[in-house]
Amino acid sequence: MRPSSAPPMLLAFLAIALLCAMDAAIKFGAQTHTIITVTFMRYAAGALLALPLMLRFGKAPVSRDALQGHAVRGLVIAAAAYLFFYGLWAIPIAEAIAISFIAPLLVPLIARVLLGERMRLINVAACLVGFGGVLVTVTGHVSMPTPNRTEGVAAVFVSAVLYALSVVLLRQRATRDDPQVISFLAAAFPALYTAPFALLAAPLPAPGAIPLFALMGALGTGGILLLAYAYARAEAQKLVVFEYTALGWGALLGWLLFGESVRPQVIVGGAIVAGACLMAAWSERRKAAAA
Repeated sequence: MRPSSAPPMLLAFLAIALLCAMDAAIKFGAQTHTIITVTFMRYAAGALLALPLMLRFGKAPVSRDALQGHAVRGLVIAAAAYLFFYGLWAIPIAEAIAISFIAPLLVPLIARVLLGERMRLINVAACLVGFGGVLVTVTGHVSMPTPNRTEGVAAVFVSAVLYALSVVLLRQRATRDDPQVISFLAAAFPALYTAPFALLAAPLPAPGAIPLFALMGALGTGGILLLAYAYARAEAQKLVVFEYTALGWGALLGWLLFGESVRPQVIVGGAIVAGACLMAAWSERRKAAAA
């Protein structure tokens, strides 16, 4: 079955699974390499995999305007990725994913500031509810606290803000650039920005770790492409629920690979944030139907 003909919901489900597996591979790599090395290698591998796809299936050459736009977005992506990868190293995968759910709720606020888009009351309410869910997620007793837990939680939260900013910047490019161009540049620029730090200020990765980094790039590129196919053929409101299967995948992979237990607060908090996102998404759907 080709991705272009597969059911969009199945593609979204598989895409989230691949991206969560990438998170697990990143957490594994961060145990033996610096975070900046992991960040660079993940995007360098992703760019090498995305380049032939762009050359083969891209319908238009990369324009100067696209390079300028994605250069700015790539800087935001690099910072967001570094902070999120640090969070994956410092706290359990499921908890990091639950906190990152706040990102979709921040998109309307940032779009209001940068693009002048109207922000409705339902978006404000959803953002407040979602923030409450994040507070629930990070509370409660932690049986095996890590020395960097506070920094890890803060890093994931700031990463979510930056990720929301990258989504708004993507809106400015999505109608102008091919998906293959977006996929390549979204990996190439973060790799370019992190290269000096990874190659000059951190130990080079051991040759034996190259397959792991290649796996990160393959899982990331595969997940993003499947999501692109899914969202090209189905409404976001129909697919958004599958984004929240990430909490289940994160909990399962964290338990299987790292022996991480999932606190009840993480499940409850993640459910609150997911519910807030669905509330806002369904409101947008009713608004579109009425129009």
